Amino acid sequence: MSSRPGPWAAGRFDVEGHRGAKGLVVENTLASFAAAYSAGVTGVELDVRMTADGHRVVWHDPVLLPLKCLPTGPDLVGARVADLTLAQLRTVDIGSRALPGFPGQRTSPGARISTLSEVLRHGLARAPDVWWTIEVKVDPRDRRDADRRLELVEGVLSDVHEFGVEMQCFVHSFDWSVLELSAQLAPDVLRSALVEASVTWVPGSSWTGSVTVGESHDDVCDGAAAVGAHVISPEHVLVDAAFVDRAHALGLGVLPWTVNDPTRIVQLAAVGVDGIVSDYPDRALTVLAPAQA
Repeated sequence: MSSRPGPWAAGRFDVEGHRGAKGLVVENTLASFAAAYSAGVTGVELDVRMTADGHRVVWHDPVLLPLKCLPTGPDLVGARVADLTLAQLRTVDIGSRALPGFPGQRTSPGARISTLSEVLRHGLARAPDVWWTIEVKVDPRDRRDADRRLELVEGVLSDVHEFGVEMQCFVHSFDWSVLELSAQLAPDVLRSALVEASVTWVPGSSWTGSVTVGESHDDVCDGAAAVGAHVISPEHVLVDAAFVDRAHALGLGVLPWTVNDPTRIVQLAAVGVDGIVSDYPDRALTVLAPAQA
C-alpha cells in the first residue's frame, strides 16, 4: 500500500495507456481508448485542447498534421486546433492513417476528434474504475495559448465534476501554471507535473509557473512540490533510483513517460516508480505480470 495518492494507493503498479493505446490503435480515437481498457490498464493518458468556440477536445498536436489527418470536407490540414470550431474539426478523419513508426498500429477509419466529455462518457461505460490522466495542453511561450489558460482549466474541471471523476483523475501539464490554477479552483483534484528532458527544468524556463529554476528551487522534485503537484511525471530517461527517492521523500508519486521497451519498463519498476505511461500497455502488463503475482 502507498501513502501517495493515486491509482497506486491500493498497492497496484499503475500502467497507463498513452493517448488511449497509441501503439495498438491510432491515437486519441475512441477505439484506441477501448483497446487500452481491453488490455486491462489502470489508467489512460489523454491530451485536451480548446477549440475556437470553446469546446474541450481530445487531441495532442497544436495543428492538424498530415500524417494523422484526412480531410473529408475543406482541407484543414495544417490549421491550428484553437482556430477551428468543433464543427470544422468534425470534418477531419483522424482514424484512417496509421503512423509509420508504429508497425501493427490498427486504424479506426472514419473516427473523428472527440470532446473530453465524449471520451469520459465512453470510458466510464466500459471501465468505470479507470484513472484519467488529463493533460492540459498549454504552451506558455505562446500568448494565444496563455491567454486562454484559465478558460481551458475551468472547462476541464467542469467536465471532471460533471462526470464525477474528481477522485480518479490527475490534472496533468507541462505548463505548471495550469497546476497552480487547478489548485486554486479545485484543490481536491490531484495534480501531476510533467517534465521533459532539457526543456522543463532549465534556467529561464517558461514552463515552471511561479517556480524559478536555480533561484527559488534547485531540484525539479522540489519545484514540482512547490507548485502543488501530487505526482511528478518525467520523461523516463530522467528517472533513476535517486530521482524516485527524492520524489517519494516529498510525497510525490512518480509516473514516467513514454515507456515502450520491455527491459526499461522492468528497470523502472525495480527502482520504485509508481507507474508508467506506455503506447503499448498490453506489453507493459505482460512483462510486469510476474512481479505482480
